[in-house]
Amino acid sequence: MTQPAPNPSPASSGKPKNNFWLEFGPVLIFFIVYMWLRRTLPDPNSAIYPAAAVLALISAVTLIYSKIRHGHMSGLLIFTTVIVCLSAGLAYVFKDPRFVYMKPTVINALFGVGVIGGVLFKKNVIKLMLGDAFDLPMKAWNTLAIRWGVFFFALAGINEFVWRNFEEPTWVKFKLFGFLPITILFTMSQIPFIMKNGSVKGVD
Repeated sequence: MTQPAPNPSPASSGKPKNNFWLEFGPVLIFFIVYMWLRRTLPDPNSAIYPAAAVLALISAVTLIYSKIRHGHMSGLLIFTTVIVCLSAGLAYVFKDPRFVYMKPTVINALFGVGVIGGVLFKKNVIKLMLGDAFDLPMKAWNTLAIRWGVFFFALAGINEFVWRNFEEPTWVKFKLFGFLPITILFTMSQIPFIMKNGSVKGVD
């Protein structure tokens, strides 16, 4: 699953309030389509290919909707959409579902590199995304970014473990019911650190 980077509070920056559905809606549709196809196709093992194609289509539609509705397309959304479409296309052409299985690994690993690399090159990605919502000293921003970078690498490792050790339907279920709760819990676990080292902008 495409894992969302942390977003600022909608009230703090005027950014769209439906980012959650823009990011998780396609995954939910992928899950529903996949489970339905496994019950209806003559060969249940082929369900991953049309389901991945639907995910790619929905991701592209979501990108276009974001442009029309909000007047812009985030670089993060463009990046994930390209990876989703590329993995679905490669899986179909080579008839190899591993391209789909490894998509979350690639995306999260690249997120990890980007976030930690941003700290090293003094361009903190997490601050760029959350700076409108929170006021933190630079040292705290760097610590937060490193935590998120490590978390993204952990998600990549978890994905590799799940798809390599469990059957495909289990991996599909984990994309929705595993990655999402893990991401929410990790995000919540960072709130005490943020509040200890800074404050929410606009709150006295």
